[in-house]
Amino acid sequence: MTSATIAQINIYPVKSVGGISVSQSWADTEGLAFDRRFMLAFTDGGMVTARKFPQMVKVRSAVMPDGLVFQAQDCEPLRIRYQDFSMEEVSTTVWKDTFAAYTTTNEANDWFSHIIGRPVKLLFTGEHSHRYRESVGNTVGFADGYPLLVISQGSLDELNRRSPEHHLMEQFRTNLVVSGTEPFAEDSWKRIRIGEAEFEIVKPCSRCILTTVDVKTGQLKPTKEPLKTLSQFRSDASGDTFFGQNLAVRKAGMIQAGDVVEVLEYKEKEHYPDNQPKRQTMTCVEREEIARDFVTFWLEPQHGQIPVYQPGQHLPIELIVDGEEVARHYTLSSSPSRPGRLAISVKRMSGGQVSNWLLDNFQIGDVLQALDPNGQFHLQSDSSHHPLLLLSAGSGVTPMLSMLRYLADHQQVNDVVFYHQCRSVDDIPCREELEQLNSQYSGLKVIISLTQPPIDWFGLKGRFSLSHLRQVKDVERRQVFVCGPDGFMQKARNLLMKAGLPANYYHQEAFGAQKVAERPHQTVTLTINGQTITGNNQQTLLEQAEDQGIAISNSCRAGLCGSCRVKVTQGQVSQPDVPALGDKDRQAGMALACCCVPDTDLEVSY
Repeated sequence: MTSATIAQINIYPVKSVGGISVSQSWADTEGLAFDRRFMLAFTDGGMVTARKFPQMVKVRSAVMPDGLVFQAQDCEPLRIRYQDFSMEEVSTTVWKDTFAAYTTTNEANDWFSHIIGRPVKLLFTGEHSHRYRESVGNTVGFADGYPLLVISQGSLDELNRRSPEHHLMEQFRTNLVVSGTEPFAEDSWKRIRIGEAEFEIVKPCSRCILTTVDVKTGQLKPTKEPLKTLSQFRSDASGDTFFGQNLAVRKAGMIQAGDVVEVLEYKEKEHYPDNQPKRQTMTCVEREEIARDFVTFWLEPQHGQIPVYQPGQHLPIELIVDGEEVARHYTLSSSPSRPGRLAISVKRMSGGQVSNWLLDNFQIGDVLQALDPNGQFHLQSDSSHHPLLLLSAGSGVTPMLSMLRYLADHQQVNDVVFYHQCRSVDDIPCREELEQLNSQYSGLKVIISLTQPPIDWFGLKGRFSLSHLRQVKDVERRQVFVCGPDGFMQKARNLLMKAGLPANYYHQEAFGAQKVAERPHQTVTLTINGQTITGNNQQTLLEQAEDQGIAISNSCRAGLCGSCRVKVTQGQVSQPDVPALGDKDRQAGMALACCCVPDTDLEVSY
């Protein structure tokens, strides 16, 4: 077998700023030489990281004989020299550790404040850090918690094999990259020797939203990758996601690229359940035109059975478009009550790369890869016992078709209102089927509203409004499912809440919508654990709390771990559909501060 060797050594002079690859380094109890000896801090001493300011990763750094040089786009390079540091002792904080650090120069503060867009100062640990960590047994610099991080190339390769996107080692800001091992071999190491130095593996590294920063653009990826994939096969019962191992230096010494990693002691690997959906090859067996520029693709698996799913869930698919592998989610319009085939209904969209490609190119006999259906927007087991309102516009009709077909097949169309808004008569999806169901079931009321109706149209006209809502009897008693463009869903939510609908009766398909629809800026009052601040309806609750100095516990900042869960006791929020918040949590009034945005004045507790 190939020996495990050090393929790369990286240092990060400033926390969250771009790193430097070096051929050799000195390792002591505080970590690698020059590694995270500097940090940006707010005026109150709180740490500044790329979790909130992802543009930091694009700042490049270099170590000079007498100091450092930094470079950023559209900025003059910044050179700082140790001899110019003011070295005033100030108090600073990294997570829950408060300790003394030192100021550098006003020039550095101004330069980095321009990069961040807020007043910050560049701090220095001093020759030796004053931050003692019991979990390590010695002082540590500005690293999150541990002096070093190691990841094997095999682990990254396995992640890339599983993920719909390709990831770079730079995203994980590791100090040591090891080659020549199987995936996650580092999980089994307890003590290792590299060159002259010896290290102890202290604990797995819990990953956060920082891994989703695109190192080339300095922007957070809306796909939440690689966290999304890692959460499926590298998460524990608490919801934390792990990739890489944290190290402590037990014997100082020189290390260099090419050194053999000698394992002195092994430990039992951590166990993470593999919950990643399995891929299936699906063949298109039928194309059905359900409206103008609206096609249902009926799919059958080449091998195996149709996966179990709930009416309203979506199907993750992967296919090759113009030579590039792309991944998308399409809500299933088929019903699990009709086994054997799945259906996705795709509408032509302006600028819709994949949707338009499917309509133009995907034919009977063509194949795609599909993962198991998922999503928390679906009929509940007791939904048929409640009056229902299925409210949709545009392509948002697809989950409603699935739900209505399911209810009809189980003879549960007792008190259901099916409302759909589209442009013209030619855009009404599955018109004959809807008319047939409407005549067949006395408990069904189908309402179609056209925004560009013909002269002889006698149904509703225009966009969803209060007058339309008044066509729905006893709306405040209904379980309501809403899907459509962001503006449509926002209008529906506002009208329904004003009509007295309980918040836990409202279900919105927000899959893939990781930000709130564009809307007029509104000032709101936020009361967080009894502390009241002025906020807005644009930023997440967590961002606004942090800006006002209120600390809400958080970890991943991506809706995957649930550590920022809060109880909404008054008011409304827009909460995306994320893995760490289930239907029961939503119905209990819970939200995740990292990704919910206030709609109104708000009171929360945690």
